[in-house]
Amino acid sequence: MGRSKRKVNKENKAKPDTKKKPARNVKAECSVDDLLVQMESCINELQYDQARKFGETALKMAPDNLKVLDSLSGLLLEMGDPAGAFELLQKMVQLEPDQGFRNDEDDAEARCAELVQKSIEADPSNPEAFQVQASYLLVKQEHEAAKEAMQRSLGLWLPQHERLLLGDEAGASDPVEVCPLGYSSRVSAAKLLIELEMLDEANTVLDGLVEEDDEVVDVWYLLGWLNYLRGGEYKGNARYYLNQARQVAHKVQFDDAQELAHIEELLAELGPEQEEEGDEDDKGSFATESEEEEDEAMED
Repeated sequence: MGRSKRKVNKENKAKPDTKKKPARNVKAECSVDDLLVQMESCINELQYDQARKFGETALKMAPDNLKVLDSLSGLLLEMGDPAGAFELLQKMVQLEPDQGFRNDEDDAEARCAELVQKSIEADPSNPEAFQVQASYLLVKQEHEAAKEAMQRSLGLWLPQHERLLLGDEAGASDPVEVCPLGYSSRVSAAKLLIELEMLDEANTVLDGLVEEDDEVVDVWYLLGWLNYLRGGEYKGNARYYLNQARQVAHKVQFDDAQELAHIEELLAELGPEQEEEGDEDDKGSFATESEEEEDEAMED
């Protein structure tokens, strides 16, 4: 019996422990600022892995917080992860001006410039560093400087990539060796090129992407948008590419409502191809009939 009582007492003692668990969870919920303080503390103690965990948690809580993006991108660069830093930096500099670094952080613009410069100095042969620089300069509305940065980026990979596509790159069996930019980075490059009105270069990049994977809606859409911007004789191309984008979107169950709406808007503005061709045929037949009538009148 005594043992049973002691057992009951142990069970009774265990009950308060279960009630304490929610309290511990509440205390564990830190604010973004708290996480950044802990992140900075870990950095000062050279505990970079732990600092990264705090930073990534803060980013999940506030994915558009410029202070988080700035701190974490700097840490990733320090840890030797430039790709991760670039991704965060691109998001940072592409935010809307009224939500961007100019109003949110007094020194964030200088921090962005510093990060970009450090990225280039760390590896001047990395085209993504110059691409990020171009994106940063575009946000600052320095278009000519952004074009120059983009040209430098393209020069580090596009000529070799074109030769690979044409089969002229001897001994280059590994695409990564010839093209250090991943697929998504090249899509971003094409978007930047279109914004900078470097349409020929954008077309070349997008053609390569289609050849590599023809089931990416963004690529077909960008080709359509590019040709739409060119206007004139390129409208037929625009219609073709946008129709391809629509078909692929249906096939892969693409769910970007805004992009799909823009595709439909552009196609509606361009009008159906058959109607255009029919109009041309009608004009041709009317002209022929008119000419025949004139010939008959002259003979009479």
